[in-house]
Amino acid sequence: MRVMVASWGWTTHYLPMVPLAWAFRVAGHEVTVATQPNLVPTVRGSGLPAIPVGHDFATAELEGRFLRRASPPDRPPMEWEELRAYGPRNVGLYVAVAGIMLDDLLAAARAWRPDLIVFEPSCYAAPIVAAVLGIPAVRHTWGVDYTYLGREFEPEALAELVARAGLTEVETLGAVTVDPCPPSLQVPPTQRVPVPVDRMPMRYVPYNNRGVAPAWLAAPSARPRILVIWGVSSALWDPRLDIGGWATRALADLDVEVVLLTAGEIDPDLAALPNVRVARNVALNEVAAGCDLIVSHGGLGTLLTAMVTGVPQLILPQTGDRVLNARRLAATGAGDFAFTSECDEDELRRRAARILAGPVYAASARVLAREADALPAPDRVVRDLAARFAPARTR
Repeated sequence: MRVMVASWGWTTHYLPMVPLAWAFRVAGHEVTVATQPNLVPTVRGSGLPAIPVGHDFATAELEGRFLRRASPPDRPPMEWEELRAYGPRNVGLYVAVAGIMLDDLLAAARAWRPDLIVFEPSCYAAPIVAAVLGIPAVRHTWGVDYTYLGREFEPEALAELVARAGLTEVETLGAVTVDPCPPSLQVPPTQRVPVPVDRMPMRYVPYNNRGVAPAWLAAPSARPRILVIWGVSSALWDPRLDIGGWATRALADLDVEVVLLTAGEIDPDLAALPNVRVARNVALNEVAAGCDLIVSHGGLGTLLTAMVTGVPQLILPQTGDRVLNARRLAATGAGDFAFTSECDEDELRRRAARILAGPVYAASARVLAREADALPAPDRVVRDLAARFAPARTR
């Protein structure tokens, strides 16, 4: 079977699909990745072939303008019920990217002739192309299914692109949704989206890009170890959202070891603090497993990677999707969250200390990890997808 994986040029949307893509390859299927040019080096770094489609554009600038309205510094970020007032604008960035990718993706698919297209939920060009070609499209979520909430606005937002492709409608949920999020963490169905999501559960396998683990990670810490991780996308969208340094300084006043995971440069004074270690360009799953608490922005990859390691989390969400992640995690008992507009350094330290001292958080985190581990592995999902969608000539 020939499988085309489709993602627009945002790294954290692509990385969760790498384990499934490799499971297809290991099972003997042909795989290629179609994406915008800026993501091609990341795809090649993951060991998969790439087909560049469309062109790059200033996604961070466009998203940043929206976030500056939706995430004011003096109040909690807007959550979905408030964001609904923006209607189709909630998916405006994804529609714009789809318009850039659509023609090239259709040409690439016609030339490569896939039997199946696997796409991340915000890559709207993929299900449109699959519908034009009459082949199945498989949606692959990142985790907590925030894009599902926007489904009610997609028909209106995509009407022009769907008509451009010669279609009258397209199902953005695909034929099935591969879902690496445990059911207890996933969003429940909503009456505003009448189409049910046919979810195919899959164990989340962390792939956090390449990196080298420092030797000190193998040695246990004499004190509780807190990992502070701040997603690169936060600072790209809006510099105010990068508060990793603030959180590290605050937590360094506790009797703990603080590990700051970063991909860039930091304040030398921060790195010089006696109980702070800096881990640069290290895969998150390599660092997380040896920690007692993970403090983060609550991004999709961070949330699920921490989940599978069984480590409790403290999330400081600053955008609507991350608030949803934080609320879903807190509902499982495996962590807590706080809004930075309502949380000073003292409050951050109190919340971190409470999680470290409270055995319920750690126990709940282990329960959630066991639930995730019980889901079918990617190789099993590949067999199920092949049985369901492979054309007769490849069965």
